[in-house]
Amino acid sequence: MVKILRAILVVFQELETNINMNYMSQLPHSITKIFLPILLTISFNPASAQPNTQATATDTQITADVKEIMRSIDEVKRLPVTGLSFIKAGDKSFLITDNGHFVVAGNFKLVDMWRGKQITSVADTQDIEKVDLRKIGINPDELSTLTVGSGKREVTIFTDPQCDHCHTLISQIEALANDYTFKLVVVPVLGSKSAELTKQLLCNKDKAQSVQALLTKDYSKLPPLVRQEGSCDLKPLQKAVVATKMLEIQAVPLIYLPSHNTYKGAVKSFKTLLEKDLDNQINGK
Repeated sequence: MVKILRAILVVFQELETNINMNYMSQLPHSITKIFLPILLTISFNPASAQPNTQATATDTQITADVKEIMRSIDEVKRLPVTGLSFIKAGDKSFLITDNGHFVVAGNFKLVDMWRGKQITSVADTQDIEKVDLRKIGINPDELSTLTVGSGKREVTIFTDPQCDHCHTLISQIEALANDYTFKLVVVPVLGSKSAELTKQLLCNKDKAQSVQALLTKDYSKLPPLVRQEGSCDLKPLQKAVVATKMLEIQAVPLIYLPSHNTYKGAVKSFKTLLEKDLDNQINGK
């Protein structure tokens, strides 16, 4: 098949020098398609460039070839990237967008940069949804994080101070604090009020008070913000915003479990979820 594409999807990280709270309030709608965890390299043959009339004929033939091959799809794996799936049809591989608008065909290498592994089959995508935050350069301790517990097994939770589902979840963690260490990454995704509360929690010098305020969802006793330059270091919050882009977090709560599996949303019994996660880790799931 004629090689017609060359593309490198560049892994990037941006860090704003100042937090724009209007932007923050729109975070769930603005983070998609910002950071791709896959570096995709597609070879390109300069000799394939043709005048417009020949290019049209070539494009038509390639489209027909792809349609014919994809009539006999063997396996499909949705990738943890917004709107992209890996398809295996016989001895040929494709990437396809959710709406079928674009297909990447030809000789390409799909490399999972987070796991350091080339993907040549659907079997290679096993555990692709797992995320080891520290391994990919995201240290929860460097984010807008409040810590609860001292256990050996670490759980990271992205949360918003006004989120009801988040409160349902984190209100259960004190009873589990001997066995787990919970990293509560506070990000304001629910508007300007959340942004204000997040800064109050992070800028408060009494971190124990901030933790209790977050766990009980009672912020009435938090000291008011000191609106003076240099009074509070917001870099951890800035880094947390970058992390939400990198991880494509579109809703909270989002839990990163000790097994590196993820869980979205609240649960009635956090203890049961963590026990199941331990079983999965023991059984290699």
